[in-house]
Amino acid sequence: MRNTKTARGSVIDMSALAAQHETTRAVSNVSMNGRGDRLNQDGSIKVSAEDIAVAHQNMQVPPEQQPISNPKPIQAKAKSPEPKQKEKKKTATVQDVEVPNLEEQFSQEPEAISKITRTRDDGTKFVEIEYDDGSIETVEIAGEE
Repeated sequence: MRNTKTARGSVIDMSALAAQHETTRAVSNVSMNGRGDRLNQDGSIKVSAEDIAVAHQNMQVPPEQQPISNPKPIQAKAKSPEPKQKEKKKTATVQDVEVPNLEEQFSQEPEAISKITRTRDDGTKFVEIEYDDGSIETVEIAGEE
């Protein structure tokens, strides 16, 4: 253990204090001393702490081995041939809700939302085009002299 400093500033060696009082009866509802030995009514050692530790270690039962899974072999199910169906190109239904085909939606060219003509510090002009998918394109304007 370590040395502890009290509120009044004195230093206490806790390990020396515990070793000094290990045979003294502990204040608790269990009759034992500071070392952990069980005591009789007259204060003599009934069972030592070492014997208690050994008995506890021997008392623990190892866990029972259980099978991981059912030992029956797994049989593959025979697949029944399913008739081929034509793919739906326009919409697909998921739980009675129609969902638009995203391939067709995103294969289209994005639509321009706004076009703004801007001028740089060096005097050149360009057009900033913002599309509906969030992308922005800049197009240089040929120099007007």
